[in-house]
Amino acid sequence: MSLLSFHDAIELFLQLGSEYLGANASNANFLDYWEIISKKLSETELQQKESMRRLNKSRVMLKHHGTLPSKIDIESFRASATSFFEDNTPLVFGIPFSTISLIELVASAEAKHHLKLAETHIEEKRYKEALEQVALSFDVIIRDYENSKSAPFYSSPFEFGHDLTFLDHDFPITDKEEFEGLRRYMKVLTDTLGDMQSAMKIFALGIDYRRYGRFKYYVPQVNRAAAGNYQIVWTQRQRSFSFEEVQFCFDFVIQSALLLSEFDYDAPVIEMSIPDTIPSFK
Repeated sequence: MSLLSFHDAIELFLQLGSEYLGANASNANFLDYWEIISKKLSETELQQKESMRRLNKSRVMLKHHGTLPSKIDIESFRASATSFFEDNTPLVFGIPFSTISLIELVASAEAKHHLKLAETHIEEKRYKEALEQVALSFDVIIRDYENSKSAPFYSSPFEFGHDLTFLDHDFPITDKEEFEGLRRYMKVLTDTLGDMQSAMKIFALGIDYRRYGRFKYYVPQVNRAAAGNYQIVWTQRQRSFSFEEVQFCFDFVIQSALLLSEFDYDAPVIEMSIPDTIPSFK
């Protein structure tokens, strides 16, 4: 429940804060942290103790007595938890709470770069540009993860066949007028197989496909050219986007990156042995 999540997050903050300040908080109870941490703060003390006392009491009633908090209480605790972090983060860690971002947990430097650009665009309410950077970041995250699972003589288990992006370019005969029907057929075939490959990849990576479907509804298509550079293509009709829609896409990319990092591994190194003698097939 939300109440337990609020309490766990605040308790983790208190534990990290005491370690960061070098305070001795071994075997400390929840409310003991206020006195322990305040001793390490210069000319101030940890805030929101009374509101956290009420939250802790409600947690005890829920866990040990089965008393459920009301919706009004939960919203009150949500506001109190937000105030706790906003008030105490600069006191303990010396930075504003608003500057903390999950972007730093994204492993890929390139994906992180696109997300930071998107974050700047969001702050400036340039939502179309933000969605372009978000789409680029997601493409990089998926490609990096997939490529990291391949090795010489060992294809990635997330490839699901060859890349069909440039398949129709390999058949110049389809440019001739008499083969227009064949050209259209190949275009439909490659597009359909490409969509199936993409869907299978998302499922295989463990990403929520319904959330991915909503994400794809908002973001442009990202095409990678043979040279490796990216091209942004808006296939849907241009329209204005809301902050909630853009924030959903932004959060989805970070959540996907964190999901993939939960189970990461190196592709096996396969050593190829060359026989001393080559058998004869006479």
